[in-house]
Amino acid sequence: MCIHCKNRFYQNELYRLQCKEKRIYAFSGFGRSFYLCKSCIDDTKLPKSLARICKVDPTTALKMLKEIVENG
Repeated sequence: MCIHCKNRFYQNELYRLQCKEKRIYAFSGFGRSFYLCKSCIDDTKLPKSLARICKVDPTTALKMLKEIVENG
């Protein structure tokens, strides 16, 4: 389930991410994680909700997310 839009998708249709040390990473296999759908990546309100989850400012959250999405 996407944490932003709350819609349910198959796992292979979602990005699995995690917050560690006030940074957003692709899921490493250990610890808590969250899912984002591909349609929410372009939503203008997403940086604010990610900032709240990871306790960083919204511009930093957006920059980290775009880097993860571009690198696969």
